[in-house]
Amino acid sequence: MLPANLIEPGSFAAGKLRLQGKIALKDLDERVWSHDYLADSAAELSYTLQGGCDRWQRLFLELSIEGRLSLVCQRCLQPMPFELAERSRIVLFADEESLDEAMLSDEELEGMVSEKELDVRTLLEDQILMALPFSPRHDDCESDALDKINQDKPNPFAVLAGLKSGS
Repeated sequence: MLPANLIEPGSFAAGKLRLQGKIALKDLDERVWSHDYLADSAAELSYTLQGGCDRWQRLFLELSIEGRLSLVCQRCLQPMPFELAERSRIVLFADEESLDEAMLSDEELEGMVSEKELDVRTLLEDQILMALPFSPRHDDCESDALDKINQDKPNPFAVLAGLKSGS
């Protein structure tokens, strides 16, 4: 019997099994909860892992993760809410060669080589990290410090115009 966070991906998908639950960020690996963009690691996320078989008779795992995270805005460095709603279908392949061939013919395909056991927690961690924005920012930062910095900067084009008119 495998521990609760380990599954056999092939039989899980073939049996169309379902696993769902909630997990706190602080219970995940340090690479997730210590990420530079996270303002708070107290968030709890809901997840569902569903096995299945697609129309080409390929086994897959469909993972959805949802929750509200607090990220650090990279413009004003203040916390900002981020709604995580990630859904991905990971097609299972017998070997690296078939995976590579399928990925070449379908750029949108997400796939992996099916192993004897898969740690669901690691799968969750990887999907969370891939779902984080490259550079999280508020649409409109309301920061007095940021406004002051921007006010104190001279407009580079005004400086150039002054040089041009002085000649």
